[in-house]
Amino acid sequence: MDIASNQIPFKYSRTFVVVLLSFLTLGIYIAYWFLTRKEAIQTIAGKNSILFRWWIFFMIFLSLSFVLFFADAYLFTPYGRVVMESANVILVYYFLGLLYYSVFRITEQLEDYYEELRISRVLLFFFHFWYLQYKINQLHTDAPEEKVPGEGLA
Repeated sequence: MDIASNQIPFKYSRTFVVVLLSFLTLGIYIAYWFLTRKEAIQTIAGKNSILFRWWIFFMIFLSLSFVLFFADAYLFTPYGRVVMESANVILVYYFLGLLYYSVFRITEQLEDYYEELRISRVLLFFFHFWYLQYKINQLHTDAPEEKVPGEGLA
């Protein structure tokens, strides 16, 4: 589809802010980003293209990990901290798998939806959803602005 012929379902977010929030929240914003764009992703890709239930799980997991990062010394024995660290390592690999599955799936669907859009797979691999947000922002800047009737009359 042509960018000019339809409205872009994804919302515009400054890329710098997206990167900053994902670092400040220790990854919680990544899950939040996918969950807040669920409707737009389903508009482009279909109902079952992204595993949103897993994103809800990882939002909860990352939130608990964020709290435990500061409180684990008070809550667990040294053995308990090692067990929690082992579980965290395993879940982080699942999280990364879900992240890359989701961004590559969304990329395929975006390129099918907008024929003129090209997304670099190498940049997508290294910068995942940050690069995806950058390309979505470019869709917003490339789309023609709607004219208001009577605007531009002298």
